[in-house]
Amino acid sequence: MEYPDGHSPPPDVIDQWLHVVDQVFYPTEKKDNEQAGTADEEKTRPCIAVHCVAGLGRAPVMVAIALIEFENMDPVEAVTLIRRHRRGAINEKQLLYLEGYKKYYRKKNGGGGAGAAGCCIIS
Repeated sequence: MEYPDGHSPPPDVIDQWLHVVDQVFYPTEKKDNEQAGTADEEKTRPCIAVHCVAGLGRAPVMVAIALIEFENMDPVEAVTLIRRHRRGAINEKQLLYLEGYKKYYRKKNGGGGAGAAGCCIIS
């Protein structure tokens, strides 16, 4: 999922991203051949690695969108959380974009569940 540096993500990229987040953190069905995991596997939470060239703009914006959509975070709260783990992330233009971002994915697709995933940011 690529989009130009310094720009807001286009709707198709946001849709793809939110679909991935939804599938990883909120799977709707278990595979028939899935067997009980080991104790270590059961302690492991799903994760998604997200990165752009510098890790300060595009990737944090996508993570913020996921936090807004799936964890019901206010945009400023999401940016604050991200910046605690990645100083310098999200510039003023991107912050303005996020402040104007309107949640739509869960309403449209019925995905996710607030607070269920226990999102984690690893820097």
